[in-house]
Amino acid sequence: MSGNQVVLAPLGNGNDALGARLRMIEQAEASIDLKTFLIKPDTAGALIWLALYDAAERGVKIRLLYDDVFTSARDEEIATLDAHPNVEIRAFNPLSRNSTLAVNFLLDFRRVNRRMHNKAFIVDGALAIVGGRNIADEYYQIETESEFADFDLFVAGPPVEQISDAFDLFWNDEWAVPVESFTRGDSTLLSEAVTVLRAVPDAPASKVYRGAVNSQYLRDLREGMKPSYRGAAYVVTDDPEKLRRPPGQGPFKVGNAFYNTLLSAKREVLIVTPYFVPEDYGADIFERLVSRGLRVRIITNSLASTNHAYVHGSYAKYRNRLLESGIEFIEVRADAPLIAEGSRTPLVLHSKLAIIDAERLFVSSTNIDPRSIRQNTEIGMIIESPQLASDMLNQWNAEVGDYVFDVVAGPGGEPIWRYEGAGISEIYYDEPNAGFVRKLIARLTGWLPIEQQL
Repeated sequence: MSGNQVVLAPLGNGNDALGARLRMIEQAEASIDLKTFLIKPDTAGALIWLALYDAAERGVKIRLLYDDVFTSARDEEIATLDAHPNVEIRAFNPLSRNSTLAVNFLLDFRRVNRRMHNKAFIVDGALAIVGGRNIADEYYQIETESEFADFDLFVAGPPVEQISDAFDLFWNDEWAVPVESFTRGDSTLLSEAVTVLRAVPDAPASKVYRGAVNSQYLRDLREGMKPSYRGAAYVVTDDPEKLRRPPGQGPFKVGNAFYNTLLSAKREVLIVTPYFVPEDYGADIFERLVSRGLRVRIITNSLASTNHAYVHGSYAKYRNRLLESGIEFIEVRADAPLIAEGSRTPLVLHSKLAIIDAERLFVSSTNIDPRSIRQNTEIGMIIESPQLASDMLNQWNAEVGDYVFDVVAGPGGEPIWRYEGAGISEIYYDEPNAGFVRKLIARLTGWLPIEQQL
């Protein structure tokens, strides 16, 4: 693979990922570009909001681009920061403010159903973070109803210019609408909001901040106690034009890059994805890999751990088919934190990456489903770094056992779930730990012709 030399550091822990973002914002000198799929008005949102404000006060130019379908922060909250002269905020393909979410989808489905799922964070055009995390507590291991196991990669070097170019591509697109066009920010309200946020004796938020910026991993990284990695990297991004063409007409730049990277494998592939609905063409590629003698493992959510039970019906169809061909499926156990750590917070997998031959990685915002491949836009990075790839593969192999089921094909072809972790051994013959409602939703949606919307 030809690519630009890059310095990399994995951010697998949510606290580390938040700390890295806050530290980068605090050390920014000229510019910050932030692109995200969603923003929530919670602790993580407030900490990043205040850090961006402080950076703007230092003279740093800030651009924030967000998709608003799943953003729960109100327009007024977002526009408040936009009132700062050094901050510009745009919403990508925003919904109409004259009707509800449901009415938007009902009356303008073709447009509002197509979303910017890309994520990127760039400081001074020299440092970046790419991966799966949005701006919300669950992505940073802050107290929530469920804990998202996610993954980001810190990037320094020439490929950051490609990430910046991908940001500009969307920022300058006709569908990137200035937030001031539908909500006006007010400098007085901005000052009041900052005063209120700083005055509230919010011990939990202060504790989160201190824990994040003083992360042991980040300290070890700075002091050379933990390794950073070198490699070559190439960034690939979908074009906004993909959203204006009928679904399935492409161009599928990120999806094609993902599958072409898999097809370059010679020995083994490990794929980590929250949702696995590869369609027939993707399933054919996975079967082709196995027929060439490769070991193919797929780590994804179980029905009990997924945050989208309706996706599971289609996933199960492909899982059952591909188990027969020899592909190994590994499903996250939702209650594994309780078993392994004593934590009652359910586990949800949200990481998106592939490790190929312990030599290359594909890190992205992309799920393996029709919505990511065909409908939405994504960004990915192909990385040639044998040391990083082998270390991450070894880490997954060593640490994943307590948190997952191994799924195997039973005598009649139906899946069987085996758990060998945390000192116990269990076997299940039906979707483990999933309640009646989840099973019903998965069964019904598996029958319905809605796969292209998953």
